[in-house]
Amino acid sequence: MNSYYDYLQEGAEIIRDHEITLTEEGMLDLLQIKYRWPEPAIEVINQVGNTSNGFFDSRKFIIYDRWKRLYDLGFTTLMSNVMDLTAELRSLDDKLYEYKGSEVNANFYFSGGTDIKRPSFDPHQHEYHVIVKPIYGSCVWEINEEQHEVDTSGVLIIPAGTMHSVVENREPRLSLTINMSG
Repeated sequence: MNSYYDYLQEGAEIIRDHEITLTEEGMLDLLQIKYRWPEPAIEVINQVGNTSNGFFDSRKFIIYDRWKRLYDLGFTTLMSNVMDLTAELRSLDDKLYEYKGSEVNANFYFSGGTDIKRPSFDPHQHEYHVIVKPIYGSCVWEINEEQHEVDTSGVLIIPAGTMHSVVENREPRLSLTINMSG
């Protein structure tokens, strides 16, 4: 391996070529597993770009109907540490462990689509490399002020220190974001 660029390209190929067949219905079903989702495993990106989690009970477990109301209104949900949810995700996690030599952290960004709600955080950057795999749906990302439509036919590589955000999310979408550093 010659560089981080080669490392990220090879990692992106592994991720792109790995089939994940989750659907919106399947995601909604997973979110009804109350005790799998303790606070803060799920957050909603609110209209001012912060995270909101006012849908947990006093024991800090998800209140599905309260969360679903926000989803139906078009807000995007961030679900943390998702590589154990299905056999397909566990298999990808194993492949990436063998490739990377350490664990990966991965999250879902999940939305019913919107024209009026904020689809993402404001433009931001991370100290780590991220590879984004769309599971279903498409959206438009802004990477260093250039727009890229991303759908299930590819992946998106976001090198550490790169400004990025989702700027358009008109249809239901599920994206897997994988931290490829550390």
